[in-house]
Amino acid sequence: MEKPSPAPASFTVLLVDDHPEVCDTIAAFLGQLGHHSIIVASGQAAVEQVQRQRPDLVLSDLRMPGMNGLELLDALESLERPPPLALMTAFGDAETAIEALRLGVVDYLRKPIDVRELHQLIERFALPAAGAFATPRPEPSADGLVVAGSAFARLVALADRLHAAPDLPCLIEAETGSGKELIARRVHHGGNPAAAGPFVALNCAAIAGGIFESELFGHVVGAFTGAAAGGSPGKLAAAAGGTLFLDEVGELPLDQQAKLLRVLEERAWYPVGSNKLQRLKARVVCASNRNLIERIGAGAFREDLYYRLKVGHLHIPPLRDRPEEILPLARAFLVSIRRNRDRGFQKMSSGAEAFLTAQPWPGNVRQLHHLLEQAGMMYDGAVLDAHHLSELMPDTRPVAAPSSPRSVTPPPAVSLPADSGTLQLPDGGFGLDTWVAAVVAAALAKNDGSPVRTAIYLGITRKVLYTLRKRYGLLRRDRNNTR
Repeated sequence: MEKPSPAPASFTVLLVDDHPEVCDTIAAFLGQLGHHSIIVASGQAAVEQVQRQRPDLVLSDLRMPGMNGLELLDALESLERPPPLALMTAFGDAETAIEALRLGVVDYLRKPIDVRELHQLIERFALPAAGAFATPRPEPSADGLVVAGSAFARLVALADRLHAAPDLPCLIEAETGSGKELIARRVHHGGNPAAAGPFVALNCAAIAGGIFESELFGHVVGAFTGAAAGGSPGKLAAAAGGTLFLDEVGELPLDQQAKLLRVLEERAWYPVGSNKLQRLKARVVCASNRNLIERIGAGAFREDLYYRLKVGHLHIPPLRDRPEEILPLARAFLVSIRRNRDRGFQKMSSGAEAFLTAQPWPGNVRQLHHLLEQAGMMYDGAVLDAHHLSELMPDTRPVAAPSSPRSVTPPPAVSLPADSGTLQLPDGGFGLDTWVAAVVAAALAKNDGSPVRTAIYLGITRKVLYTLRKRYGLLRRDRNNTR
């Protein structure tokens, strides 16, 4: 094995596998990089080792007797400052990798381990200031993404994994302004914009239902009245070798949803007016700012299409659920604005920082970026202050000191009759915070306090669950309880 160049900083990797020869091989490679390895043969032994000495990274087999890799993730979550966990398995497939990353695993390596992938994983954590995916001064990358926190970094890592599985359809769900197209482009190029093929975008909400089929599938000469004289290849054909991005897929008419599902399942289609079968040679990435589960319940979206798309699912949390990213994003945007216009604010005052972190940001990252751009155009000076922002956002949330965690009390009586589907609320007001806190507490109790299983049960990310637990004082007091 050729000796690789050592990474800049030595750190400790805990290797967990019931096959010692696998760990011995990886440990030898890590030793060549100048790093230290600790080897254990089970998940429970890994938990005990982490309690004694926290490693910088845990690299665990997925399938082991007793506690498997995902159960190990769950157990480590209960410890104070849990180390990042990467998985390896000989049984891996793309869907398993995606689910593991969604639950909080930082990466996923297939056996036999590719030393180049392992080296990249180690460098990500060994580089000074890399931390757990975050950088202290994030700046927009070549593709426009700003990675300002671990939650968004995991999302980018998942997008890179999906890039490596072009046959899997993807679904990006997020509120308006969250950066759905940026993440779609990341899935498209996997971190290498220069090497990517065509990226063809189609907004489903902007195309009339009557012409959507010809826009997507193309048509031959004379296929219908008003058809282009020379026919049209359609967006699916135009995206060959690249990616077709269907934005606002929730607005597709039901009959067009059925046709899209057939294309995804058969990876082939017929242009309108033609009997010549065309093969799908593009990845398909869809996005929606609508709640598709609610659309399914209303009969406006096909359940089978939803679950076909959800194989490659990416959920971008709203900015209000990532408050730790607001200021790093703002600083990165100020740098970008100043660079592009050769003028602008150089830093923010403490008042401006307090103002930004106090806002709910219904327009998400796009709203934050536009506000800072507007401030840079309207005002001169080196320091961005709170009054610059408040004058541009008159209907803003006042800056206040953070409140202490609220106690959890039983919510008022509320029921959803099965026959009417109408939520019956009590008279005299309804405290939503009280209800949410009680639901989260009950879900934790139902799942034995497991953050991973609770997040799956509630259909939210672990990051959102952690935010809710912190807000309502539901973080565990006994950090040594690992189960």
